[in-house]
Amino acid sequence: MRRTAVVTILTATFTCLAGGLGPATAVASAPVQDEAKTAPLPTAKEVVAMMIKAQGGEEALAKHPTASMTGKFSMPAMGMGGPMSIKTSKGSMRIEIDITGFGKSLQGYTDGVAWSIDPASGAQLLEGSMLESMKRQANSRGDLDLFKMWDSVKVTGRERFADTDCVLLELKSGKDREVRLIDEKTGRMVASRTVQSSPMGEIPIVTTIEAWKDFDGLNVPVRMSMAMMGQKQVIEVDKMDFAEIPPAEFALPPAIKALVADKKARAAESKTVTDSDSSSSSDSASSSDSSSSKDSSSSSDSSSSKDSSSSSDSSSSKSGSSKSGSSRSGGGE
Repeated sequence: MRRTAVVTILTATFTCLAGGLGPATAVASAPVQDEAKTAPLPTAKEVVAMMIKAQGGEEALAKHPTASMTGKFSMPAMGMGGPMSIKTSKGSMRIEIDITGFGKSLQGYTDGVAWSIDPASGAQLLEGSMLESMKRQANSRGDLDLFKMWDSVKVTGRERFADTDCVLLELKSGKDREVRLIDEKTGRMVASRTVQSSPMGEIPIVTTIEAWKDFDGLNVPVRMSMAMMGQKQVIEVDKMDFAEIPPAEFALPPAIKALVADKKARAAESKTVTDSDSSSSSDSASSSDSSSSKDSSSSSDSSSSKDSSSSSDSSSSKSGSSKSGSSRSGGGE
């Protein structure tokens, strides 16, 4: 949550503001120096261990299952911005950004439901790739559960990014893919590359971490810039605390509850129709089997009747023949 949660809401909420902006300035990257190329690549487990240590260690990450982060969001090219907050607790998350001239945007995840509400798109349920992304970001244990949250975690090479020699850690789960650029010396993440699904299609995003800060032993990125859809978006964190958050903070808004209820109703209706079609098909098959059985029985009865009649006729014929023979024999004598 402490890094990636922001990316999803920015993608979902601000795609409508992408038009009219010039291309974002790309951060130059290049192959690493020759001497670094020859060094063996570290394993994925070694890189993840470095990342955890850089964030304060396992104890610091596990110590804070609940966290509240406040700061500000801005889009410099548009002169827009406003306050933002991110809250996570035991697998639930809520993000709020209030942008002057645009309005308030909300996004959250709880009990398997991912959702967003903003002035441009209204209330909507997030599904597919967005749902899986929100679920991962709501996990406050973060990189401690990296291997559980992704199907594949592997080191794919090296790259020099923003004057820093980095190893590339590739994460995959289903269609989702993220590449993290990790400083080999410090274990800190320098940048990440993702492709995020959105109503406007797949959006490549480059996130660069520009500053870190220690909060109660936990090292957290406090300034991030994101380049997506030709625009640059900046996140700055002012404060972070770990006080308990009431569960009500993560309750689904009424508009989202209505969407969830409608989804369940449609799913139930669809199941009823499917069961009905299955039942009709079964009844039809049963009727067909019964009809076939009756036809077979009727055919059998008819055959038996014909066989019986044929046998009777044959017997009568033989009897008559015998009697006639006896009469002729008596007359001869």
